[in-house]
Amino acid sequence: MNSPLSPEMRAALAPALGKIASGLYIATAKVDEEPVGMLCSFVEQASFDPPMITMAIGADRPIAAALHTGGVFGLHVLGKGNNALMKSFARGGTPEAFAAHAMVENEHGVPQFPEAWCFLVGQVRQTFPAGDHLIHLAEVIGGNLQQSEEEAMIRVRANGFKY
Repeated sequence: MNSPLSPEMRAALAPALGKIASGLYIATAKVDEEPVGMLCSFVEQASFDPPMITMAIGADRPIAAALHTGGVFGLHVLGKGNNALMKSFARGGTPEAFAAHAMVENEHGVPQFPEAWCFLVGQVRQTFPAGDHLIHLAEVIGGNLQQSEEEAMIRVRANGFKY
């Protein structure tokens, strides 16, 4: 998708757009019974009742195959103490990223890292195209605070047009 912005406008806008702060998250699911995951930051709460979130990801991401309507995924909210977990998934959701961290079973069958600050389970209710991403609207159907003594890991990007 091509932006209607001129190159000059994009250059002026990039540092300002990048200052929209976001948390850091790891989304996990299973595709063909194998764990898939990714580091993501385009996540927001969207509703109180029922509890819902939005998560925007690129359509080419391996986890996208699990995020069809009705698909279930895990969302790990990262805290400042979760650097090792974040770094493992910053290099992609490789099998090594999963092997490097303990996982626990849950009733939803999605990969769960107990070291993450919080864990949520989402079930996709709708998906919307949004430029070069897809926005998944998901109902939160489970989760818990796993580490009570933690603070949010926040990200501010230098450039609003790239990660």
